Formats: sequence, C-alpha cells, structure tokens
Amino acid sequence: MKKIFLSVILLITFILICSCNPSNINSSKTKYDVITTKRTEIKQIVSSEVDDTFYVYIRLPKNYNPNSNKRYPVLYLLDGDISFNLATSAVRYLQFGKTIPEMFIVAPAYGTMMSDEEVNFRERDYTITKTPRFKNSGGADKYLNFLTKELIPLIDSIYRTNDNRILNGYSLGGLFTVNTLLKKPDVFNSFIAGSPYLINDLKKFLDRINELKNHSFNNKIFISVGELENKNFYQMPTKLLVDNLNNLNGLDVKFVKFKDGTHFTCPSEALVYGLKFVFGN
Repeated sequence: MKKIFLSVILLITFILICSCNPSNINSSKTKYDVITTKRTEIKQIVSSEVDDTFYVYIRLPKNYNPNSNKRYPVLYLLDGDISFNLATSAVRYLQFGKTIPEMFIVAPAYGTMMSDEEVNFRERDYTITKTPRFKNSGGADKYLNFLTKELIPLIDSIYRTNDNRILNGYSLGGLFTVNTLLKKPDVFNSFIAGSPYLINDLKKFLDRINELKNHSFNNKIFISVGELENKNFYQMPTKLLVDNLNNLNGLDVKFVKFKDGTHFTCPSEALVYGLKFVFGN
C-alpha cells in the first residue's frame, strides 16, 4: 500500500512539473506581434529636396492635449535611428528632476533600426565637403533644406509647437549642427554639437565666422569632446572652433571636455548636459 501511495505522489509531482514547463505554456500569451510605446508616432516623409524617403520618429509631451492652447518646444535629433530611444529616456530623467520642460522629440531617420533592407545615408546628408573617405558625401545643403522647408513646417502644422527649437547632432551630426548654426542661425534657437567631425571643414567654418562678425546672434550652442578622443581629428579642431565662436556677438557658447570620454561613450553625456545648458536660467 505504501508503495502504491508513493507511486501516486511521484506521478502527481511529475505531472505538476511538466505542466509548469515554459515550453508547455500557451505561446500566444508570451509573444507580442506589436509593442506600442506611449505617445510615440512614426511617419514617413518623401523629400523632394533630398530625393529620398525618411522615417520620422515623434515623441509627444507627456501632458500633450491637441485641443488645448499650450504649445511646446521641439528637440530635433539627427541620427534618429539610434538617438531617438536614447533621447526619450534621457529627457524623461531630466524632466523628473525639473531640469527641462516637456517637449516634442522629432527624429528624422533612415529606418535601419526597423529593417535590414534600409540604408543609413548620414555620410551623404550630414557632410559639407565631398571627400574620398565618404563616397556620397557633400549633401548637407540638401538635407538642411529638407529640415527647414519640409520637416519643420510639417511638424508645426500638425502639432502644437512653439518657436523654441533645438538641434542635436553627434560626430558627423555635430558637424551638420555647427554648419546649420553658421548658415541658418534663425531656424533653431539652440544647438548641441557633440564631438563634431570638423577636420574637412574647419577652414570654411572659420572663414564663415569671420563673415558673421557683425551679425547679432540670439542663440546658444553647447559643444563637447571626449578627453580620450583623437587630438588631431576632434580635440584640437573643436577647441579652435570654440575659440572663434566666442567672438560672435550674442552667441552663448559652452564647451565641455568630458573626463575619460571616448567617441562612443559621450553621445548621451553631450545630449544631457547640452539640454541642461540650453534650458538653464
């Protein structure tokens, strides 16, 4: 009798173990075909200026109500495929700390984070000078026209934005950000340029700064570089640029060298401290 009882107990235990095995759980309850992030939208824009189609990731302010009269600033991010998720988290942390206000985040991108069939054209769109290193380089003017003539008017027509716009870019995106300040300073109020890749265009920028010596700016620019980045490609050109930008009337310049920073550890730091500077005071 004891043997029969023990056998029954073992059988019940075996059945319970098998029933708890994850492989036996209904798969339809553990898999999600679509995961939706709150207050996030994705649009596709066909650009006649660049002759290409862009994905645009958009994050709405937490308390955004399209039927209210309240309007919000807009943070425009370059390299949207990789910077959008980073920025949405960083912005929320800064808002928790009451360092920055609620805002829209708008990130034009190429769709490479969604599909392996998409191609990243940042070397085409963010560069000014055509160089052998970047095969399709030199399209910055066309991309700037895309931002100013197509994307920004579209965003302003759909959402309750205000006139406070911030442009954030890193590396080649930082190059494009500096170029935008010097070509169309009135489009954005503030600029965040992390580790800008200036080596091919520094002389052009210095000449342009000299041309603007009588221009009255009403802008802020945050520029950063990592302490461990290449001195010839990043540290020295960036410092020379900053020294000259400081001579422009009405331009509020802040330069930071991140301690122990490398080129790939500083994107988040540039954004966070850049936003803190932009919304200071």
